[in-house]
Order: sequence, then structure tokens, then C-alpha cells
Amino acid sequence: MTKPIRLGLIGCGGIVRLNHISVFLSLSDSVRVVALADLAPENLEYAGNTLEVPPAQRYTDYRDMLAKAEIDAVSIATPHSLHAEHAIQAAEAGVAIISEKPMATSLEEADAILAAVKHNGVPYTVIHNLLFTLPMQEALAQLRAGKVGKPIFGRGQLLGLKPADFGADHANPAMAWRAQKAIGGGCIIDTAYHEIYSVEALMGSPVQYVEARVKTMHFDIDVDDIAIMLFEHQNGTVSTVSASWCSPAPTPERGRWCEVHTTSGSIRVYHRDEEPLWRFTRAEGGWKSLDVLEETIKESPGIGGHFGCYAAVFDALATGSEMPVPGEQARHNLAIVEAARQATDERRAIEVR
Repeated sequence: MTKPIRLGLIGCGGIVRLNHISVFLSLSDSVRVVALADLAPENLEYAGNTLEVPPAQRYTDYRDMLAKAEIDAVSIATPHSLHAEHAIQAAEAGVAIISEKPMATSLEEADAILAAVKHNGVPYTVIHNLLFTLPMQEALAQLRAGKVGKPIFGRGQLLGLKPADFGADHANPAMAWRAQKAIGGGCIIDTAYHEIYSVEALMGSPVQYVEARVKTMHFDIDVDDIAIMLFEHQNGTVSTVSASWCSPAPTPERGRWCEVHTTSGSIRVYHRDEEPLWRFTRAEGGWKSLDVLEETIKESPGIGGHFGCYAAVFDALATGSEMPVPGEQARHNLAIVEAARQATDERRAIEVR
């Protein structure tokens, strides 16, 4: 039996508490968290106690953890602007890297990460978790099997309403940094990012051209709070993505979803919904809810595909196979984000770099 991967956490805040910890505990045959790094004592205490990490392996400086802890890999879950620094330092320490999205806040940073990973010969992946929900996995399987025809047009949407005090002075630090340009925040990179890779996966062809309006419409913040995008894919098909921090999600469309319309049918995935997967074919007489239920991880549901994503990552590390979301794929998603910003500034279609 393969020994569990010894994992160190860089960042133990909100997303780790909400999703990662329950995943690590549920995958105890594959991974063991042996070290932690976080600036906040309360984060170290909570994660350390829950994951049974000894106090001696709880660090306030991640560089000390990289130098002293016996680890095989790190999981990076820090504000966006720190991802590049943490990933490059981890690469130089010779450990495998699992990074929360986005891999960086600019393509220059992304290229520096890829160079460090290549130079040091370490595995690297980015968490594109919505690709690994059970409904999304089933939708992709049906598309690959040709059960609903060839994709023509795709859509993705998440419309939400942030709290009235959203911004730099928000009482919740995890909320505040997402609303600051200096830390890499903004609706498109923090929220629409997921819809971009989800729709692209359903379409089965990379995005090549982007038209967009990425704007600040409501909040007094220095980043965007709404993003509307039109994509042309390499094979000539088209798709759209809409995301907002400043509008209530309309009840009939149930919040976060993505869909693809094909030559003979349609597939729609609702995230975090009791009926998450729907298919339309004329033979079936219209839309039909398919029987796909999310896994349950201890007391918390497997929200957002983190369980499936980490399971695939740990399996790849154990077998030496390709990481589920390679760095080049994550860079491509970031390039779409940058193209959308450029398209807004220049009021024209931008080719993805």
C-alpha cells in the first residue's frame, strides 16, 4: 500500500475551514497533513487541532515550514497576490505544489511559476474544483460519448449580491481582500474564473477570442463587481459568461449554473442544487432531471468539487501521472481573464495570449 502523501498547508483561512479540512480528513488513506503555515494564530489553532498537527509543526512563516518540515507537497490557499511567491518558493524547496485558483494575478507571474516548476522538476496543479463535481463529470462524460450531439453554444452564470459593507473595511478579512486590486481581487478573477473554465470544458474547444465588459457598477472598490463576456472558441463555436457581485441571483435560474447547447440536445449543470444535472433531447420530450447526487463528506456536503479534485491530485502524485489541471491550463484561464480586461479597455475583441 502506498504511504499517504505528507502535506503542508500554506494558508489555513476561510476556504481551508469550509472545504479543504473535511476533504483531507476524508482522504486519510491518501494524504496526511503534517505541517501548517499561517500568519493568524487562530487559523493555526483551528486547523492544527482539527487535523491533529503537533504544535511544533505549526509555523507563522511558510518559509520555515518549507525548510524544516518533512513534506512531499504543499497546498496553497492564500490571497491571490501571494500565490506566485508561495508557489515559486515551494518549487525551489523541491516539493509538489497544489494551488488554489488563480495560479497568479498576471501572466508574467504565471510564467515565472511555470519556469520555476520546470527548473526544479516538481509537479504543479491548480484547483479548478467545479470540473470535479459529480454533475459536471457526468455532463462531460455524456458530451464525450456523443449522447447529446456536438456543442454549438454555451453559457455560464453566477449572479450574486455581496453585503452592503463589502470592501476593504469589511469585518471579515477573507471578504475584504477579494475587493482590493493590490491583493488580486475582483469579480472576474474571484468568481467568473470558475464559469470560464466550466463553459470552456463543456464546449470542448479552447477560447480564442474574447469580447467583454468588466466594470465596477455598484461598490466603492477599486476592482470590478460585474463581468460580462462573449467567447469565440478555436473551432468557431461561441459561448457567454456573466458574473456579478451586485445583483440578486434570479430564483428561476437558481444561482450558479453552466450549460451547453448542441446539434441534438442540451446539458445544464446547477452547482449546489438538489437537482444538479438536466438534459434536453427531443426524444425524451424536453428537459429531464438526471439522477446524480453529490457525495457527502462527514457532516459537510462535497461542495464545489474539492473532494473529487483533491482525490485526483493525490492519485496523480502517488502514481507519478499527469496532474489533473496542469499549469498551462490554469495559465490559459488567466489569459482569458486578462483578455477580458483588455477587451473592456479597448472596446474590441482580443485574442487570448
